[in-house]
Amino acid sequence: MTFPPLDFDAWHRMLPERLATPVGRQATRDVRDAPPFAWRLADGRARRFTPDGETLRVDASGEAPVVAELDAAAWRDFVDETATAAGLLYGGRVRFAAGGYADLERWEPALRALASGRPIFDPAALALRDPAGGPLDVHRAFPADGPPAPLRHFLREAGFALVKGVFTPAEIARLTAIVERRQAAARPGDGRSWWATRGDGTPVLCRLIYLGLAEPAIAALGDDPRIRRLLALSDEPLRVAGDRSDGHSVVCKQPDVVEGLSDLPWHRDCGLGGHPLTCPAINIGIQLDAATAASGQLHFAPGTHRASCHRADLERALTVAVDTEPGDCTVHVGDVMHAAPPPRGRGPGRRALYLSCLPERAFAHIPAGKSYNDTILARVGG
Repeated sequence: MTFPPLDFDAWHRMLPERLATPVGRQATRDVRDAPPFAWRLADGRARRFTPDGETLRVDASGEAPVVAELDAAAWRDFVDETATAAGLLYGGRVRFAAGGYADLERWEPALRALASGRPIFDPAALALRDPAGGPLDVHRAFPADGPPAPLRHFLREAGFALVKGVFTPAEIARLTAIVERRQAAARPGDGRSWWATRGDGTPVLCRLIYLGLAEPAIAALGDDPRIRRLLALSDEPLRVAGDRSDGHSVVCKQPDVVEGLSDLPWHRDCGLGGHPLTCPAINIGIQLDAATAASGQLHFAPGTHRASCHRADLERALTVAVDTEPGDCTVHVGDVMHAAPPPRGRGPGRRALYLSCLPERAFAHIPAGKSYNDTILARVGG
């Protein structure tokens, strides 16, 4: 997938028209109390955004309380959303002559609204509906053998779903035996596992990756008719990414982790960038253990997949902690806000086997053995 070439000056000349749209007016309201912000390109061009009551003034100055410096390629990647503000930061592609990253993050939903027309999430205005037009029961679970239409509608509205009893106890026992064998063989630095550190300094396994490349029974899950049924919930054809984006991976929740990627705060899977290339991604989680507050649960913010979010708004948003039993499947779209907080108990945490499913165009942009985030970091220096 390629994007039309963007010219910095021409793009900003289009802004008055975009600011006049409903989403543009929402963007203006969103930054009403934010300090003025400016882009400053390496070639000297600049644009400043200044909130002024019910308007947002844009001029060619590069002087403001918040000034983000970057080259034209990095700016284009931001506008195209092949890189987000976080992607620019972690890729080393943005500097701040004034202010800092938190200020750019404060402006990002409004800038994203002007760039793509995506609205800004408002928890007070969230109105998710069931097929009959009534309020959506966001705690609803679906039977594995139920009709697909209600499940598809729920996923479109909420951005996630829980499907009960997809795999039998015997099937889960066989999958768990494979996982436990791989857990026992995993070592830090083996290229097929992630590790974290407990409070006492002990290294602990927190994820197995690319499991399907070594285990045919895991790879075969992509052809299982039950998984294909869940894949068919997407509005766009998807296929399992077995050899990239971490492949078939197993999350192993661990208590008392103080360092490492075991417990994740609120995020989108496309949080560093790539939304137009990788979405609508779907992640299917086959639950090997029960998920509870004690063993570690996934938390979702329903409806956030259709809007940009301020992190502070998640503190007052409707959220759902999903309890599961072995054999259940969770399904979530990659751009719904979700979190994986630490287990509250002291015993073993839950394990879940994930299949990352991407649209065909993503495979042309993510090399085998890499994730999209690797491509973000590879762009350092433009």
